[in-house]
Amino acid sequence: MLSNYYTLAILATDLDSKIRDRTITGAYSQEKDELVLSFDGLLDSLIVSCSPNVNTLYLHSSFSRARANSVDVLKTICGKQVVSVSIQPMDRVISFQLQDGVKILTQFFGSKANVLLVDDSSLVVDAFKNARSVVDSRYAPLEGEIVHDFAALRALVAEEPTQTVFSLLKRAFPVLGSTLANEILFRAGVSVRAQGQEMSDEQIRRLAGSFTTLLTELSRPIPRVYIGKEPPHTPHRFSVVALNHCHDFEERLFPDIHEAIRFFISKTRSASTLLANASEIVATLHQHSIKLQRTIGAVEEDLKTTSRADEYDRYATTLMANLGAVKKGMKSATFPSEDGPVTVPLDSALSPVQNAQRHFEKAKKSRLAYDQSRKRLVELRGTLHLAEELLAAAEAITTKEGLRQFMGDRAKQLDKFGIGEKAKEREELPFRIFVVDGGFEVWAGKSSRNNDELTMKHSKPNDLWFHARGASGSHVVLKTNTSNGEPSKKAKEQAAGIAAHYSKMKNAKMVPVAMTERKYVRKPKGAPPGTVVLEREKVIFAEPALPKGKAGNG
Repeated sequence: MLSNYYTLAILATDLDSKIRDRTITGAYSQEKDELVLSFDGLLDSLIVSCSPNVNTLYLHSSFSRARANSVDVLKTICGKQVVSVSIQPMDRVISFQLQDGVKILTQFFGSKANVLLVDDSSLVVDAFKNARSVVDSRYAPLEGEIVHDFAALRALVAEEPTQTVFSLLKRAFPVLGSTLANEILFRAGVSVRAQGQEMSDEQIRRLAGSFTTLLTELSRPIPRVYIGKEPPHTPHRFSVVALNHCHDFEERLFPDIHEAIRFFISKTRSASTLLANASEIVATLHQHSIKLQRTIGAVEEDLKTTSRADEYDRYATTLMANLGAVKKGMKSATFPSEDGPVTVPLDSALSPVQNAQRHFEKAKKSRLAYDQSRKRLVELRGTLHLAEELLAAAEAITTKEGLRQFMGDRAKQLDKFGIGEKAKEREELPFRIFVVDGGFEVWAGKSSRNNDELTMKHSKPNDLWFHARGASGSHVVLKTNTSNGEPSKKAKEQAAGIAAHYSKMKNAKMVPVAMTERKYVRKPKGAPPGTVVLEREKVIFAEPALPKGKAGNG
């Protein structure tokens, strides 16, 4: 009911008593679709909202103009005095009559809401929105007066008996609006779906009675807001009269209409923001859960296939037992065994002993891969359990305080899924960020100055620092505090591979990469950007490559 005709009429009367004879000292906007007017000798600012979702105006006592992102509008009205404030007889338009015959017309027409400035000949000379399309046009107000004659409804019911009484009520009294029409029907005990032909004389009389009672209450308005009884206590409806059909909601009364509107708008926006933030977290965790479930399924399928380590061992031991029967250049050899013939695949370029060693090495790698897959499966299941636990907790959030507590108590866990302040900070960092074995993050610089920023300002003493040896390239830092335990050999090799990839030697098969702890890296005074000196180092030969796990800012 923010833009209901009767609400606007009450606002117009109240504003006339408060800003009549006051001079406009400012007209500006610092929010989309929102005009702010300030007045001489009045601490309150008048907020005019032309947002499609919020069509209204109200006084705000603690409103201050922002230093930035604020623009002056309707500049010619500043310095003019308000002569009167009134509502137009048949329309949702509040008119501010200024001196010299100029008027400010605030139109509350949903998505077409606007504030027009018209001269004494009704010519539009300026507008808050879409000025180009409306300036120089003639403003023509709706003609007529509001007549509260219930006979008009009786006539419509007789003429169109198959139409709902709800729709006929709104047609008979155009300024009534859906909320008040619904309230009249509720008080009379008539369904909103009831057709005119279904109405008895008694129901018509009750309808007339509730209509008359409501009009009386509108003449003595008491602002109120109906809010949900359960958290997050979302505002449901603003009204200036009692809404009996909102009996399932808590009713909160206000001594001042502007205070009630401020409360309703503030709480509605707050609830919308809360729901949006919580929904975003839920969606992110849900996506991670689905991805983890798919990955777990794939790893489980891989583990169903028995490790080939035993097969490779059998090839190797069979070859070692029959070295005399195998010659270099053969592609395979078949030998008898208790379980039947064994055909051993051979590399024709290798000797029999080298082929046996190759199969022993394959057996070793197969066992290692199998063990790593089992270990990874345990980790994945643990991560999935955590994601599902966080998801359930996020879905239960109903208050702003609950969201704040959830984000604080679960910050470290949420960060694993890219949620929270730390994740946000990483997104804003100007570095390439990767995830290597064990869940450790690796940050890579993008330029010489960026390398300095990473090494000197965004690295800790015990972080591991990497750089391609003897070639220009990115500074690369393995952040040792981004996961549990110590970085594995594989994690270090992956970090070295990143440093090799982002260097002038990226096309080489193997690149020597210097590795040291950040505390052993120093920048000489006056040295060019990106230039550092290592006090100690270890050299790793790495293949230039990027890991699959990438956190962002690539």
